Amino acid sequence: MRRSLLVSTLLLLFCCFTALAQNKKVVSGTVKDDKGQALPGVTILEKGTKNGAMTAPDGSFKISVAPEGTLVVSFLGYATQEIPVSGQSTINVALATDNKNLGEVVVTAMGIKREARSLGYSVSTVSAKDISQTGSPSFASALYGKAAGVKVVAAPGGASSGVSIQVRGITSVSGNSQPLYVVDGVPIRNMADPTKSSFNTTNNRIDGNGALDINPEDIESLTVLKGASASALYGSEATNGVVVITTKKGTKSRGIGVDLNYIYTAEMLQNSPDYQNEYGPGYAEAYNLSSGANAEGWITDTDGSLRPFYRAYESFGPKFDGRSVKYWDGSTRPYSANKNNYKDFFQTGYNSQFNAAVANANEFASYRFSYTRTDYKAITPGSNLNKNNFNLNATLKLHKKVTLDIISTFNNNYTHNRPTTLSDVLNSYGGFFSRMDDMNTYFNKYQTSHGYKYVTSTNSSYDQSEKLLYPIRATQLMDYMWTQLKNDYDENQNRFINSVTLNYSILDNLKFRGRIGNDYTGWKAENKEHNTQPTYVGTSGKYGIEQRTNSLLYGDALLTYNSKIGKNWDLGVSGGFTARKQNFQYQQSTTTVGLASENWFSLNNSAGTLYTVSNRGEQIDVAGFGILNVSYKGWLYLEATGRSERTSTLAPGRNSYTYPSANAGFVFSDVIKLPSWWNYGKLRASYGLTGNHPTLFVAPVAYSQYGVSLNGQYLVYQQAQGSSFGNDKLESEQKREFEFGLETRIIGGKVGVDLTYYNNKVKQQILEITTPQTAGATSQYINAGDLANFGFEGAINATPVQTKDFRWDTRLNVAVNRNKLVSLPSTLPNITNDLESGYVIARSEVGDPLGNIYVHPHNMDANGNYKVDGNGLYTYNTDAYIKVGNMMPKVVGGFSNTFSYKAFSLDVTLDYRLGGKLVSIPSYYAVGAGMYKSTLKYRDAAHGGIGYNVVGDESSFPPNYVATAVGETATRYNGLILDGVTDDNGTKNTKVTSAGIYYDAQYGWHSGDYSQAVFNNSYIKVREVALTYNMPKSIINKLHFQGLQVALIGRNLFYVYKSLPYGLDPEVATGSRWIDQGMNSGGMAPTRSLGASVRARF
Repeated sequence: MRRSLLVSTLLLLFCCFTALAQNKKVVSGTVKDDKGQALPGVTILEKGTKNGAMTAPDGSFKISVAPEGTLVVSFLGYATQEIPVSGQSTINVALATDNKNLGEVVVTAMGIKREARSLGYSVSTVSAKDISQTGSPSFASALYGKAAGVKVVAAPGGASSGVSIQVRGITSVSGNSQPLYVVDGVPIRNMADPTKSSFNTTNNRIDGNGALDINPEDIESLTVLKGASASALYGSEATNGVVVITTKKGTKSRGIGVDLNYIYTAEMLQNSPDYQNEYGPGYAEAYNLSSGANAEGWITDTDGSLRPFYRAYESFGPKFDGRSVKYWDGSTRPYSANKNNYKDFFQTGYNSQFNAAVANANEFASYRFSYTRTDYKAITPGSNLNKNNFNLNATLKLHKKVTLDIISTFNNNYTHNRPTTLSDVLNSYGGFFSRMDDMNTYFNKYQTSHGYKYVTSTNSSYDQSEKLLYPIRATQLMDYMWTQLKNDYDENQNRFINSVTLNYSILDNLKFRGRIGNDYTGWKAENKEHNTQPTYVGTSGKYGIEQRTNSLLYGDALLTYNSKIGKNWDLGVSGGFTARKQNFQYQQSTTTVGLASENWFSLNNSAGTLYTVSNRGEQIDVAGFGILNVSYKGWLYLEATGRSERTSTLAPGRNSYTYPSANAGFVFSDVIKLPSWWNYGKLRASYGLTGNHPTLFVAPVAYSQYGVSLNGQYLVYQQAQGSSFGNDKLESEQKREFEFGLETRIIGGKVGVDLTYYNNKVKQQILEITTPQTAGATSQYINAGDLANFGFEGAINATPVQTKDFRWDTRLNVAVNRNKLVSLPSTLPNITNDLESGYVIARSEVGDPLGNIYVHPHNMDANGNYKVDGNGLYTYNTDAYIKVGNMMPKVVGGFSNTFSYKAFSLDVTLDYRLGGKLVSIPSYYAVGAGMYKSTLKYRDAAHGGIGYNVVGDESSFPPNYVATAVGETATRYNGLILDGVTDDNGTKNTKVTSAGIYYDAQYGWHSGDYSQAVFNNSYIKVREVALTYNMPKSIINKLHFQGLQVALIGRNLFYVYKSLPYGLDPEVATGSRWIDQGMNSGGMAPTRSLGASVRARF
């Protein structure tokens, strides 16, 4: 009986399921906009169910539904349609633009989603396509020119080098100027901990930052909260703006839900300095003679032959004539220019990215799991990076009212010999090479056949057979090669970013969200410096280990209530709590006095006492917050927020702050009758207060334990107060900002304009001042001074042309920012940054903008004529300064265009900077060394040099006179007479000096006219280009693909315009401080990337 009942029940269920299956109908079709363009990613739902699908890249869809069901077709920015199936097999949909949803949905502070039309402040949103399309090594470097008011500075050095983002100018004179990064609602670490790798510092390696660990392929959208009102809910972390990142989630897939992407780009040197190729190594006549060469710069060898002066760091030697000379490695070569020797220093690098993702969704769960592998080789020798990134984004429906979001990211990085700055290699007196030099010889000679470091002609006691034949200048080139190709500096990093979010719909209008997240980084570096010489000659080599952990534990809770009041009013009230705990630990152990046994890399092999360092710190921030939203008839929106915060980095009584904000949005196009061509208009106004508290160990009195060394060995350890004395009265910096804006769309939505004006003031700047020696410390941090910013941002989005097969979309953004130092205490008359040993400084007084550049002025007479000395050279007043410009750009922005024709699309992005100055000390000294083409001027008669005769011994500055007498033959033709006077009576200068002496003196080390190191820095750059082809359905169907796309891509292609001379690159900054962004310290060579990508969907 039971068996019969069971069989009957199973048969009944089978029949029911069969009936249900037979009752389903497959409906297919396409979704296009009102202009006939296919819309990918449109959501198709069967009304009243969780059954759904999404349109493919060509706008097509397929879904199984009940024959009498209803399709709900929705897409952001378009009016939702409900279409009865009524037994149809094919349904084609045309979606109309919905002006009420033009701004789409934006993820705002605390992860709260808002309709853009309801916002009373400005935000910038960048799509997944714009971030990942051209294979940018990081999402941050993909933002160039794509968000108004956002300035991006990517340190040269490729995928392992950090990227700096600055939002709305400078907000802190001496503190952190980087925005807060929030990933799926969890704030993450961007900067490194307060300790910096000593090995990196010693070898001038270019550091990365935490933003590099976010995989661009996993990003769905990115929103920049720029103003104080937009970011006030993040309190003391939000003064510099907030970058909110949302990662991709699982969606219903037509196929098996697999995406495969591969991007490969070759990375190469973008441009070279504008070197001269006519003269070889040597100095001015007097310097050549005093150094053992003849006046022209030839040295007579022991066999009577002539050879160049290879030890010279300048290139004022003999003119290249092709004669055979003995090179410094012993070979015989023609005396001629190697025109590509700078390029030969670099190699062709590459960036390879493979991404695989699987995603799907149903009514109970959704998931997306992805894996990305990145392999990178830099253009500088010996540098490479390998990266593995895993990401899981899943949502579980635990109950009809409860969902659980689980997001987990694991990032594993291995970096070998990260690139170093080239300031000591190619841009210094120890690295200047002549145009005769062969770079391959340097690569062959940086180590001996026994594996030791190169042996100079003056230090060859242990290896006479392999010594360099002659002394040379550019030994730092071989030092660099030894560091990068022989030594090993290996970094391994494991980073976990995880979060779990519980969403509970208590009632239809009452919802709770609880979230906990963690950002943990474990980092280890191993430094192996090989023995440079045999141990019987002396100890050498080094071994060290560094370990660092960073942990950020975060949690928040949010309760939200929404209600409709009458027919016209909507009310939303939210309240919550957030807490964050950060920990870091750092340890280092290093050998001293060299390695006892050659190349045995162990701490036990230290010839001296081990040097050890250990640091740790903890920071806790807690806050409560509230949000009130009110709207009237969908055209007036009001919002007020408040955050009460407490931090552990400040003393009790001064560590608690409140950060309020308010904003309003008025959609006047819904109220005022506008012309038919004016489709949408909104006014915005907002006010907010944010903060910026100091980092660890700034406010309290901190103590350090350090060793006392003798002959390199650390014998005694003692504890003492640090160099900076604590200040328990220190308070957080406070930023108050007003913002007003206008959004509008016209001509049927084809043209959109967004304009913003902002004005902010950052009070209580935290500055470091010098303290009297009696205080027991050298400095102290105080609150001193106020800084103000005001600016304008504009963005235009337009579709100038749209036909059946062709469409042109264009986007232009522009940003103008001005800052001013409003106040300083009486004890601090100005803020000064030394840029070059006091010869170039950045100084700001009250009323000035930050970044004013000053140099020593010429000595002048009463009539403003430059004074010259007895050698006919200009003199300078080293007790005074004159302003020669300002570092800050006048205008920054970007210009993007997308041209679509059938299955092809061409995306071109340009960014630009107009105005502001760059200080380039390396190029100044390179001019003094005769490296650039500009220094050919005056070297001979063909380049404007005047003929003159020498009277006396040329080994010092001899008296010269112009050869003007009839029949007189000049001794030299490289003379010039500087325009100036010799005394206060206005006696005109008639002294002739040679070109070599002029350049050396006027552009020399700590001498000359340093205003010549300051240049206008404007540029327009083609940043990204992508030519994409979407394979037709006839092909992808045969391959059983859902979509297939191929593209040719390029990044950092070329400059349409740049104002810098000598072939210098405008983007040379290697630091995140605002002052670094106005300096060329010889960081790294610029690169260009060319490649291809393939994206397939199954």
